[in-house]
Amino acid sequence: MPFSGVRNQQEQTTPAVLNIFGDLVSIKVASAETGHQYTVISGQTPPLGGPPLHLHVSDSETFYVLDGTFIFELDGEIFNAHAGDVVHIQPGVKHLYQNVGSEPGRLLLVVSPGGLDDFFIELDSLLKAHAEPPMPEIAALHAKFKMELLGPPMVAR
Repeated sequence: MPFSGVRNQQEQTTPAVLNIFGDLVSIKVASAETGHQYTVISGQTPPLGGPPLHLHVSDSETFYVLDGTFIFELDGEIFNAHAGDVVHIQPGVKHLYQNVGSEPGRLLLVVSPGGLDDFFIELDSLLKAHAEPPMPEIAALHAKFKMELLGPPMVAR
């Protein structure tokens, strides 16, 4: 149900912290709370951490760098992003990022339309259920949420 007002941490309707390949992800505003218009997520990325190369078919993402230093690659072009910087990614743009600092970095992410929170919840469950990441199932989960998994994270290149 869409939400208006103030919700404290104790009233959060989603898991407190998800572990997505070492990134600690917290859903701040679930898509169900916005009528699926958007999702707000915070993430803490360890040094050299970051997602694999992928794209979103219909989602736009806006990252606000809270702490740390990141490299973002958008359709092959490299951008440096530091605390206070904003990175906007339109649907269809191949992208990934990496924390290039020596300490964990923090990002705030707004995704429109909503739904990426449900992807992260399902991915966290999938990863916890297997000793090794089941890549065919992870690729299928990406497809379910209108994303394409295109390559490894920067650290594996």
